[in-house]
Amino acid sequence: MEFTDKPLEPFGRKLLDISIPTQLSFKMPLVYRMVKELKSGGYLPWTGSHRAELCFDEAITNAMIHGNKLDPARKVRVALFADDERWGAIIEDEGNGFKPEDLPKPGAEDFLLRETGRGIMLMDSYVERLAYNRKGNALFMTRRRQGEPEAAELEAAVETSPEEESAPSPAASAGPVAVTVEGEVAVVSLLAQRVNEDNVDEIRKAVADTTQSRLLVDLAHVEYISSRGVSALVSMRKMFDQRKGRLLLTGLQPSVRDILKSLGLLALFKTAPDRKSALAELQRP
Repeated sequence: MEFTDKPLEPFGRKLLDISIPTQLSFKMPLVYRMVKELKSGGYLPWTGSHRAELCFDEAITNAMIHGNKLDPARKVRVALFADDERWGAIIEDEGNGFKPEDLPKPGAEDFLLRETGRGIMLMDSYVERLAYNRKGNALFMTRRRQGEPEAAELEAAVETSPEEESAPSPAASAGPVAVTVEGEVAVVSLLAQRVNEDNVDEIRKAVADTTQSRLLVDLAHVEYISSRGVSALVSMRKMFDQRKGRLLLTGLQPSVRDILKSLGLLALFKTAPDRKSALAELQRP
């Protein structure tokens, strides 16, 4: 990631150029549209890419929340473009920007346990170039054309029938989180398929309300996790360190494991392959 004094300019063919009000409900339809444009042009594989989707999500979220301070009078401009070999995007807000020193330092002692700055890290770990203008309110990213899905995309790709697509998911209807107690273990099941700013506060509260010193977080339903979701997991780890307790994750889907790996966070969490073995491990004296 870099800051540059050079103009951030599109290249190749314009695929999309749009300005939207600072309203979070407008964000994901735009993200989906960007991914669709890249898939239809052959820049992303047939599976799509949870990492490309996450980059656009993080960039627009940062622009709305940190840049425009959720002021609906301010807009976020998004440009998507491509040439024969690569695609690129520019996301610009109307805020005051930020400085390089505002970002967490990878070498810092508390780096892994920090709960901010991971959105930029997620973007930087996927794209080939990530650059901000000197003011820090415009972001440029680019990546080569990707014809074949990466391993995590291929593992996560599941074909569903029209009936399955239209049927309501039990996870969706039950809310984002459920908490049960098994012996001395609090079991927090994340029921939402997507863990992001829409539901992360409710998840954090559910964990904070537990009183047990042993926690099992079941992510079997989770197919997509944003930087705010990752920060919530880090917060849980810190909370149970303070309780001098134990925490295990289970049910990690390929896309979620890929995100944690890209951030170097797999070493921060103990994981178990399934719920049964996780409970057995946590219930040991």
